[in-house]
Amino acid sequence: MNKSKLLKRFRMLSRVMSNRGDITINLTGNRCYTDYNSITLPVGDLENPDYLELLEGAIDHEVGHLRWTDRTWTAKSYEKGAFFNAIRNGIEDIRMERMVCLEWPGAILNLSKMVTQGIKKGWFSKPTDSFPPSLLLQAVVVYYGRYKINDQVQLKEFCEIALALLTDCIGQKPVHDLILLLDTIPALRSNQHSYELTEQIIQLLKKIEFKPGDSQGNDSGDSQGNDSGDSQDSQGNDSGDSQGDDSGDSQGNDSGDSQGDDSGDSQGNDSGDSQGDDSGDSQGDDSGDSQGNDSGDSQGQNSSVSQQVINFVNECLNADESQLMADLHEQVNNELEKMADEVRSSNDMEQLIDLNAPLISKNDRGTVGTAELNLAKRLSTPISRELHKIIYGLDRKSVNFSKQGRTVEANRLAGVKAGNFNVFKSERITKAPTMAISVLVDRSSSMSAVEMNGANTSALAINLAIDKLKGVNSECIYYSAGDLYEAKCFKSTTKAVKDNFRVSSRGGTHTGLSLYSVIRRLSLRVEQKKVVFIITDGQASDLKYLEKSIEMSELLGIQIVCIGINTGMLYGFENQELLNIQTVEELPSILKQVIKNKLIA
Repeated sequence: MNKSKLLKRFRMLSRVMSNRGDITINLTGNRCYTDYNSITLPVGDLENPDYLELLEGAIDHEVGHLRWTDRTWTAKSYEKGAFFNAIRNGIEDIRMERMVCLEWPGAILNLSKMVTQGIKKGWFSKPTDSFPPSLLLQAVVVYYGRYKINDQVQLKEFCEIALALLTDCIGQKPVHDLILLLDTIPALRSNQHSYELTEQIIQLLKKIEFKPGDSQGNDSGDSQGNDSGDSQDSQGNDSGDSQGDDSGDSQGNDSGDSQGDDSGDSQGNDSGDSQGDDSGDSQGDDSGDSQGNDSGDSQGQNSSVSQQVINFVNECLNADESQLMADLHEQVNNELEKMADEVRSSNDMEQLIDLNAPLISKNDRGTVGTAELNLAKRLSTPISRELHKIIYGLDRKSVNFSKQGRTVEANRLAGVKAGNFNVFKSERITKAPTMAISVLVDRSSSMSAVEMNGANTSALAINLAIDKLKGVNSECIYYSAGDLYEAKCFKSTTKAVKDNFRVSSRGGTHTGLSLYSVIRRLSLRVEQKKVVFIITDGQASDLKYLEKSIEMSELLGIQIVCIGINTGMLYGFENQELLNIQTVEELPSILKQVIKNKLIA
């Protein structure tokens, strides 16, 4: 993989995935999941545009859910059945993504690209008359909302087809009422409102009636073009009349007589019936209806159409997941995981790191070790002083001279006679960059109780010192061969979590994988400069991963400072300068060495 391209892609992703509010985004492993405080997305091919488009769209979509979707109402929605939840979920996705785009306009493009990917992969498909009723109605909700409300114009054709098909099924008036409800989505402010709008849509379905203006020319039991058996009766007949006759007369006959029929019968019909019908019915129908319909229906269509609508509504309400559009969240996650698996199994794709990097936990049952709090407090002041020199020594001052300006440099006036008119002095001072520091502490079983006490006290002292520096934030992570333990996060103060530094030793020494996890977290930080302090006693047990992690840190401009405890060499860090301490009291002088050797530049 080309390193420069990889760096460009990774930096771009870092900007896209930067922390938003209190939400952290992790790019690691080969599985998608969220713990509702953070989002973890799988590592795929960073050169694959499809992967990148899905990844960026997934980030904006999932961040939106974590920020604006109340899970309580999602749980209630599931209890209402598959169809109810599918409609509610479609509405909530539209509402939530609209909120995302209002706050982060750059998300408009990301989400639009995700929809394009969805069309290409068949998650959004063109509606047909073979769609189950539930899928058709869901398609109207999703396509109309995304096209009309969220301006995802690539769904315009699908939206128009879905609306036409739904109108054919349930009539123009119900579809019009449905659109009026969907047009209220921009005013929704919560998942609860999405839930309540879904309830209104369900009630609309249950109350569908045929009224004047409905499709297929039928009105609530009326016949084709007829009103309640009154005016404009079928084929020119009035209330029991037959073709072309008045007052029960038949074709060309008077006084109710018809061709060969008695007492107002027409064409072989009795008692005012027409064409073989009894009791004033026409063509086999009863109660004054015309041409084969009951209760004012015409031509047998209204009865069947009404039943068609009843069946349509019942099929919607009783639909299972197989008759509905799959959840977009699940579709995207499954596709990203598939892409990650393909990359992992590829023989020609060099991976940055093992995809099963350790996770980070805030709880640790091993906090039964020792740390010297008073010593750490005492050392934090000289350590802070040395760190201050390092960090604020990064201030830059540049001096330029020109022919114009406000300040004259007297020492240069003598050169005017020689033609040097650049006597005006200007200074530019660049402030030291903001900085994020991760303190990574070895807690493997090779660390003796004395060494572990020294490591705990050192980590505590460094973090206490950093708390005193403006523009500098720190975290402290302990590692062995299992999951990482977060003793201090970037948001907390060291004083508030000082007891978390009483860590005991156990397990192996997965320095490489642990360093990778820390680098990944640092790369997503907004600070301009990132540094890792590693405190360890010796050899890593995953040297091949350590090599890749160090390479990755160099690509991303993340500096590593190695502090060894009672060791003369750190395997895997041969190209890194080792700063070795025997006791904690040596930390301030060690940090002076950092200044001298310009390890943080």
